[in-house]
Amino acid sequence: AGKGYRGDCSGDFTQGSYSFCCPEGSDGRGYDGDGVTPLFSSLAFEGAEKLVLEGSVTHFPWSDVFGGDWFAPDLARVHREEGADWYGSDGALDQWVGWLDDI
Repeated sequence: AGKGYRGDCSGDFTQGSYSFCCPEGSDGRGYDGDGVTPLFSSLAFEGAEKLVLEGSVTHFPWSDVFGGDWFAPDLARVHREEGADWYGSDGALDQWVGWLDDI
């Protein structure tokens, strides 16, 4: 699971995504996650192996795709300007690919 993208400061897309996954009545602002899925939701599956990646890791390389700047502008800006890791970037892959061998 990724973290580092709070619902209260990562844009409307993130807040809306978290709100969809959060308990009834929540607007998604108080949660952390990967910009699409809140951390608590990623870890909620009973009996599943769980891994939380170190650092800020987002769900997708938003600035690399057509429409990313429109669909998730705040996440695209962070990816483009700060080189934010996503699940398929070298920094994130180094954390989770070896983990697969251990489970």
